[in-house]
Amino acid sequence: MKKLPPGWGKNQQATFETKLPLATQLFVVADMMYEDLRGTLKKVKEAGYDGVEFFGDYKFTAQDVKAALDEVGLQIAGWHTPFDYLSPENIHLTITYNKILGNQFIIVPWMPDETLYTTESCLQFARQLSFVADVLGMHGMVTGYHNHATEFRPTDDTGELPWDIIAQNTPSNVVMQNDVGNGMSGGGDMIDLLKKYPGRAVTIHMKPFAKDRSDVFFSDPECEIDWAEYFEICRKEAGVRWYIVEYLNDERFPNDRVGAIAACAKWFREWENKM
Repeated sequence: MKKLPPGWGKNQQATFETKLPLATQLFVVADMMYEDLRGTLKKVKEAGYDGVEFFGDYKFTAQDVKAALDEVGLQIAGWHTPFDYLSPENIHLTITYNKILGNQFIIVPWMPDETLYTTESCLQFARQLSFVADVLGMHGMVTGYHNHATEFRPTDDTGELPWDIIAQNTPSNVVMQNDVGNGMSGGGDMIDLLKKYPGRAVTIHMKPFAKDRSDVFFSDPECEIDWAEYFEICRKEAGVRWYIVEYLNDERFPNDRVGAIAACAKWFREWENKM
C-alpha cells in the first residue's frame, strides 16, 4: 500500500489507499457542466478521477453540488475562488457555501497583472491573503494562490519575483498552488520552487509545456518537464495532497474535452505504477 500524504482522514484513506489522489480542474469542461452538472461529473469520474476542483462563481446551490458529488462518488479538491469572494463583505458567505461542500481549499486563481508589477503591491496582496488565511483557519479551511506566468516576471522596482514575495510573506499554511506549465511559460523554475517552499504545494496543477509546441501532451518527447524528478519531489518534499490536471487543448483533442481528460488520467496512472 502506498504511503498517504499527511492529514487525510478515514474517508480519504478508503479512497486513496491504492492510488494517488487525482483531480481535474472543471474549467476544462465548463460548458458541459453548466448544462448538466451531474452528467458531467459522472463522465469525469468514469474518465479516472477521484476528485474535482471547481472554479469561479457559484452557479449552483451548494446543496446541489454536494448531492451531485456524492451521487457520482467524487471528492472536492478545492475551489478556484475569485479574490472578491474573500473580501470582508463576502468571506462569510464563501465560508458557508464551502462548508456545505466539505471543501477545505479556497484558492485564489489569479490577480491582475498590476498587482504583481511592484514589490509593494505584492506585499499588500500578501498581507490581504494572510488575513484571509486567519479567517478561514477558524473554520478549518485554508487559502492559497495559483500561478500563471506573470508571477515570474521581476518586479519593476526591486527585481524580485512576485511568487517569492507572496510565498515569503504569507503563513506556511497558505497554499502556493504550483502550476508547472503556466510557470515554465513565464520562465519559472517550477521544480526548484517545489523544493524551495516545501509543504506549500498541498494542491498542484499539472500541465505539459513545450516552448515550440502549443499542442504538446504530457508524454510527448518535446514536453520539457522532467516528470520523474517532478513526482519524486512532489511526494517527498512538496507535501502534495491533490494532483490536479488542467489540460485544455483543442488542437490535440478537437471537440473532445472528456477524451482529453481521460487521456491525462491514463498518463498519470501509468506514472503512478512506476513509483
